[in-house]
Amino acid sequence: MIKLRSRKGVSGAISAMFVIAIFFIIVVSLFVYTGMLNSYNQVVNERSKMDWERNSEHVTFISAQVGADGILRVSFSNDGRVMLHLVQVWFTEFPDNSYDESIWQMQYWINKYVSPGETVNDLGYYPEFKIINSGSIGDLTSLSDLNSQYYKIKLVTERGNAFVCQVPWPVSEGGGGAIGGYVLQIDNDYGNFQYAFGENPAPYKSAFVKNPTVVPTMYRILIKNITEKDIIVLSNSTMLQMYGGVGAVQNWYIVKAPTDESGESYLPLDPTLWSKKNERPPPRFDPYPNGQLIPAKASKYLYFAASSVRGDSWQLDPSAGGEGYVLVSCVLSFRYDGETEVRNVPTPAIVQDLKP
Repeated sequence: MIKLRSRKGVSGAISAMFVIAIFFIIVVSLFVYTGMLNSYNQVVNERSKMDWERNSEHVTFISAQVGADGILRVSFSNDGRVMLHLVQVWFTEFPDNSYDESIWQMQYWINKYVSPGETVNDLGYYPEFKIINSGSIGDLTSLSDLNSQYYKIKLVTERGNAFVCQVPWPVSEGGGGAIGGYVLQIDNDYGNFQYAFGENPAPYKSAFVKNPTVVPTMYRILIKNITEKDIIVLSNSTMLQMYGGVGAVQNWYIVKAPTDESGESYLPLDPTLWSKKNERPPPRFDPYPNGQLIPAKASKYLYFAASSVRGDSWQLDPSAGGEGYVLVSCVLSFRYDGETEVRNVPTPAIVQDLKP
């Protein structure tokens, strides 16, 4: 009897060991499965992020031509949602404007970063290219000593996107005499984007980096007419602040231009004007001929402050819990002087940093 009980005890111990072993096998399998699943999800997320970043890259060419000095000058804007890293340039020469058969093609190395909303001017003029030959790479050079006027340039990014521009650009199609990719552009200068508000009697300040204002604010943007015709701006023109999630947009409608060219006649924006007992609307848009005309090839400030096309109330900056980068662009409604057809055109976006 004692031996029988001993055999049962050994059998039970062996069974317990098998159960424990099976338990550990299950636990280890779960850990391995969880680890593999996390690794898979991480790879999927990284690939999804890469695909989103790749799809978010976009370039708009503004102008491209070979100057009398034989140097290529290309201007373009990064109007995508991510920073561009240009790593290669393909440059091809053609005998005429048919662009059918090329004379030669060169591959260049480049290392250039372009922030969202940034406009690059005179690409090709500066020595930032290295020609790539079989098994070697040349010294830094510019795209110069060019004898033709007809080329194509392809910009290749680190993410694998390629953006091709025909030289000269834009293609000649009339279009109101435009000499650039956009009929109207935000002038690329420090004073092109400014603001003033009710508590500030000082002159206009740069709006590229600013605190979101909680009082009525007036923005002004220096707009350049790059066409050969005078342009008349219409009342439904807006300045857009694009931020946060997809579709988050703050609209600023155009208002009456000041009586003086500097805009100082609007300053100070007296805070008493916005008091509840004496609240007044922003200066209502005043159509041409009283100041809303941008002469051909000239620049002029446009003023934005209203929350609607009627100009009944003041617009405020979007509120944010922390630092926020905002893309700012204009959608301008206009017609050429002497014509009746109304046109709408966006301007390239610039980046504003709102710091609450």
